[in-house]
Amino acid sequence: MTGARILVVDDAPRNVKLLGDLLAAAGYEVLAAASGAEALARIAADRPDLVLLDVVMPGMSGYDVCRAIRDDPATAMLPVVMVTALDASEERVRGLEAGADDFVSKPVGQAELLARVRSLLRIKRLYDTVDEQAKQLAEWNRQLAERVTAQVAELERLGRLKRFLPPQVAERIVAGGADDPLRSHRREVTVVALELRGFTAFAETAEPEEVMAVLHEYHRAIGALVLEHEGTLERLTGDGMTVFFNDPVVQPDAAERAVRMALATREHSRTLSAHWEKRGIELGLACGIAQGYATLGAIGFDARSDYAAIGTVTHVAARLCEHAVAGEILVARRMLASVEELVETEPAGALALRGFSRPVVACRVLGPKHAPATADAPARAGARTFRLEGEYWTIAYDGEAFRLRDAKGLRYLAHLLRHPERDFHALDLVALGSPENAAPDRLGDAGTILDARAKAAYRERLEELRSELAEAEAFGDAGRAPRIRAEMETLAEQLAAAVGLGGRDRRAARAAERARVNVTRAISDGVKRIREHSRALARHLDAAVRTGTFCRYEPPDPSAVRWET
Repeated sequence: MTGARILVVDDAPRNVKLLGDLLAAAGYEVLAAASGAEALARIAADRPDLVLLDVVMPGMSGYDVCRAIRDDPATAMLPVVMVTALDASEERVRGLEAGADDFVSKPVGQAELLARVRSLLRIKRLYDTVDEQAKQLAEWNRQLAERVTAQVAELERLGRLKRFLPPQVAERIVAGGADDPLRSHRREVTVVALELRGFTAFAETAEPEEVMAVLHEYHRAIGALVLEHEGTLERLTGDGMTVFFNDPVVQPDAAERAVRMALATREHSRTLSAHWEKRGIELGLACGIAQGYATLGAIGFDARSDYAAIGTVTHVAARLCEHAVAGEILVARRMLASVEELVETEPAGALALRGFSRPVVACRVLGPKHAPATADAPARAGARTFRLEGEYWTIAYDGEAFRLRDAKGLRYLAHLLRHPERDFHALDLVALGSPENAAPDRLGDAGTILDARAKAAYRERLEELRSELAEAEAFGDAGRAPRIRAEMETLAEQLAAAVGLGGRDRRAARAAERARVNVTRAISDGVKRIREHSRALARHLDAAVRTGTFCRYEPPDPSAVRWET
């Protein structure tokens, strides 16, 4: 440790010079003190690396100085070599008791002195290294503790904010270092509006606790999907939700995320609807999606703020949702280009939306698009598919593929195709969606087909449909008008079947007979719809499906026919 600073303490100047010259020649920096008090002052001021301390001095002896050095925490580990001309063994004991590290006897030998100095300086250097590392480790521990405390506080703050703000907004607020997300700004967003159909009627008759339980199930299920697709939940309004994408975090695929989330919510809502239906609750999810510019930021007052999107785009999405029926997803045509590769759609026409002076052209989302046919895809030549996806059936037969909206007849056909060469009673097929319809006590006379109240409801609904048809034709709603006509025809047929000559009520036949007639008619209607897209499949079904009290699918060669259902 050449260059180390060594303090020589001796009341004899000659001894100081002798030791000083010896140490300086070896490359050490030498300091001198002529008394114990001066030595302690030099130690405090100059911080030497080692002390050569004479034992016998006037005033403070070398032992007294050594004890003072050890009593000071700042110098407790400073190496001290006692230099003495007294009895070595006796002085060594006293020196050790005072805290000395080593001894040199007078007259001092050059080699011995330098060896002892080098050894003690090496130990001093190691101690200094350990001491510095300990200090650095303590500093790191202090910094780590501060960071952990700060992060815990940040997480607690983030948790509180997430209960009142969208997670993305809360995280940006806590992170800081960026533009304030709560400050008003303009951006293009994709807005998804969701609403439960039938909720108002349910809330009117249900107990508040039951309403809250249903809302909890609904919010928990749909909320998880919003987070999964990284949407920003703007607000909850009972059965309604508004979600937007591309803010506060920019998302280049905002429109695709919105549509994927809408499809996922529709699938989950079916599970919820089935669960609720078992409790006598009829609810279904409707959805509207629009894309456009909005002003986003915090709205409210000092004590309470919400993060919101303000603009026409939010109203368009809300009104499309208002117009949609349960299970339907309506999107504004303007965003169709962003998702046309992702989903199958059909025109919904120009819709007269509440609050808008002009009709809004919209499309109906049918379901996700499937990959083009390949050697392994279901649509390959010879493949047969009859699968329900959302509200539509995907049907493929010998290279022809198409989609049809769900109907009872298609459900009956799918069940028969799934179980070839098996007989199914018409009542079993009717009970596919409602098992209680197959109860034995339902096989007898069911009384009049329609009572007075039901007939009045039928006629009232027909009047409503006539008004809706006139409105749809006035706005050129090509998608809505045919559905209204079909419903009117069905109601008219059912009303006519229930009322005989002179307006007399007809009595219902046995349940089994009614089931036979209804299933036969539904399957016939399903095959008729299939014929519009595939004559080959229609001919196959005409030949292989037998209807009546018992229904059966019996292809010519069952081993060669395999349906993916």
